[in-house]
Amino acid sequence: MDCPKCGAYNETEVGSCLSCGAPLAAEDAAAATMMKPASRAAPAQRLQQSGGPPRQCPNCMTLNAASFKFCARCGTPLTASGAAPPPKVAGWPVAKPDAKPAAGAAKSPQAASPAPSGAKPPASRPAAAAGPGARMPTTPSAPPTPVPAATGKPPAAARPAPPPPPKPGPGTRPPTPPKAGVPRARARISAIARDGSRSADYVLTQPETRVGRAVGDGEVKLEKDQFIAATHAVFKFDGDQLTVQDGGTDNGVFLWFKERQLQSGDELRIGRQRLRIEWLPEEPEMPAEQPLWGSPDPGYVARAVQLLEGGGEGDVFPLKHGENLVGRGGGDVSFPQDGYVSSRHCLVTVADGQIGVKDLGSANGTFVKINGSAAVAAGDLLLVGEQILRVDPA
Repeated sequence: MDCPKCGAYNETEVGSCLSCGAPLAAEDAAAATMMKPASRAAPAQRLQQSGGPPRQCPNCMTLNAASFKFCARCGTPLTASGAAPPPKVAGWPVAKPDAKPAAGAAKSPQAASPAPSGAKPPASRPAAAAGPGARMPTTPSAPPTPVPAATGKPPAAARPAPPPPPKPGPGTRPPTPPKAGVPRARARISAIARDGSRSADYVLTQPETRVGRAVGDGEVKLEKDQFIAATHAVFKFDGDQLTVQDGGTDNGVFLWFKERQLQSGDELRIGRQRLRIEWLPEEPEMPAEQPLWGSPDPGYVARAVQLLEGGGEGDVFPLKHGENLVGRGGGDVSFPQDGYVSSRHCLVTVADGQIGVKDLGSANGTFVKINGSAAVAAGDLLLVGEQILRVDPA
């Protein structure tokens, strides 16, 4: 903006004339700001463009360009006697103490320090007689070189790599092998409670493990079931194959299945029912003078005999050719009072001289009594007395 007193041009940021020190009005500064955009150069860059080291005001300690005669902030004259030593500015070279001015150079504050290499001399400011409309020519300058900020961590290339893991040497201790004499677990027998939860676990480590009420502590001991004998069954390993052998008891060992072919005389456990499936006995033909009258023969060829607790026989259910439904509701073999039997529990099929049984997805399953021994695998269920045992992997 132009000074109202001497007419010299001043930058919009200053508060007083740089030539005569007269104060500049705020409204004039605002008007000049609207007419000319403010300079975007940083303060340090402007001081470097002035052609000499900055001059510090003795009154307000403001840094001014070397060409300023008065402080740009408070208007105090910047004389050689009142100017403080030039402070250090980033990017400006500092003159050495033994540097001497060149011959013929004018003794002025600008000559105290040489200009930076390659820098152009500052343009002379127009005189006051130039008039109010005079403008100071500006010289474009290159932007300052950015200085990388210091960080607390060194670059990735400078950081040392982590040491490699130590290699096993002569002094490295090898992994401890399993102790000799400790038996290896080969299978697990889980006792299943009535609610389906697992009530006990028995680990099979020996070639043979007994099941009963009077077996050892390391065996499958079921002392609370009165329908289990002292030694009821034996688990045996034939190589990797696990088998269960019935001890010849009256209550036997029953194996769960989904579908199976039966032999005449095989026994089933369905809910609380124990049934013996067998063929009807063939009656010899007796010569008679006249045939016997009776109910029509529907073609019964087999029967299911109910075995009662204590050894007696109960109801006898005849089985016809084809499919015979067993369940708690309607069917060919029905047990409406047994809550452990599903409404459609299993299907007994008689055809071509064979008897087959298929479980229909019952809640409590269908079990058959094993004859002698049977191979078992993980997931199989065994019914011993009133206890269900499940074969699990070790």
